[in-house]
Amino acid sequence: MSATRSSRLASACVCLETAIRRAVPDIHPRLTFGVLSLVILASGALYWATVASTPGLLERYAGIDYRLYMNATSQWLSGGAFYAPWQATGPYALVDQQGFATGAILYPPIALYLFVPFTRLPPVLWWGVPLALTAWGLWRLHPAPIAWPLMALCLWYPTSGLKILTGNPTMWVLAAVALSVLYHWPFVGVLVKPSLFPFALLGVRHRSWWVALLVLSLAGLPFAFLWRDWVVALLNAQGGGLLYSVQEVPLLCLPLAACVGRARAPRPWAGHGPTGAPATRLTIP
Repeated sequence: MSATRSSRLASACVCLETAIRRAVPDIHPRLTFGVLSLVILASGALYWATVASTPGLLERYAGIDYRLYMNATSQWLSGGAFYAPWQATGPYALVDQQGFATGAILYPPIALYLFVPFTRLPPVLWWGVPLALTAWGLWRLHPAPIAWPLMALCLWYPTSGLKILTGNPTMWVLAAVALSVLYHWPFVGVLVKPSLFPFALLGVRHRSWWVALLVLSLAGLPFAFLWRDWVVALLNAQGGGLLYSVQEVPLLCLPLAACVGRARAPRPWAGHGPTGAPATRLTIP
């Protein structure tokens, strides 16, 4: 993102806040943006309340992705295949005619470093650890009031809640992004889900990112022929493509939205000056 675009974004934020202050001059911006955020979240909660009232729907989806990856990992630890045999025999659909996922595994072998420990750990930690890391990262950012509605929209998007409900590993990618806006190098963790690789590239201007990438690359060497199985599974998949994970983008934008409008917003995609301060800043008077 160029300095010019950052300046335009900052100007837009200023204009938005000024317009709200003029419309409701007696209301503090924190209250205004806070109420707006609550309205957005309340509408999302209403949607999920409707979903929960549908018989059998929650039972079908709750933890379904978690069980899929834990079962596949346990099978691999027992000497079996990590990727299903039918993923290597020819073309297969990622979604069936009813719109449900077929249970294909598309994560690279390096993801086993994440999956293996959780075959022994309590299931609650699969959700608790990444969500706690994300919450901690957001708390450290101290989002400005103007960012609250943007963050609420990221959570409001239905797929965001669905990924958490199913226990999808995207939660761990979210945690990596949340930590990356503070420390940069965790952006490499996004590569656990290659379809979201543009988020990983936000850290390329930092030396620590390249060191982390080297470590991740070396860690993948022991899997040898499992990489070949992964490539075959990807090539045989039908219905994926570059936009396969596009619906997960709003959830991953949550930590980036938290940076909008901050007086000293960390910009993980930007370089740093000689003093270590961000090259540019988004400021709101």
